[in-house]
Amino acid sequence: MISKKVRELFSSLMEAGDGSSVSYDMETEQYTGYFNESVVNKFIGEGAIELVHNDDGMICLILNNREDFLSGFASGVNEARLGRDQYYADYNASPFAFSIGYEHFLYMNKKPKLLIGYICHGFINDATDEVYTQ
Repeated sequence: MISKKVRELFSSLMEAGDGSSVSYDMETEQYTGYFNESVVNKFIGEGAIELVHNDDGMICLILNNREDFLSGFASGVNEARLGRDQYYADYNASPFAFSIGYEHFLYMNKKPKLLIGYICHGFINDATDEVYTQ
């Protein structure tokens, strides 16, 4: 099981965009926002993310192996949407990202009103029925 703080960090990266507390620059692939510094430092140490800069709490970072992470996250969201078990993470290139996507989907479905107009990587856009990807 993924801790709430870890899930919140990585799901905030997947929600990055207009109207979000996290911005994403497509040219540099950098995420900027206010993140839990202890969680960020943990994942810098593990090599999952790289710190670009920290300006008084405004943190800019890069997600290492971003494409694999995005794919794993979206797969986790999809498997949870289909009602399948989380053990499918074992077959994914990024089991960690899969698990975060899976648990994030379950968390968001506990509060269905939050899903109206919700934009997050791997979630279905309710207006177009297409899966949102960044």
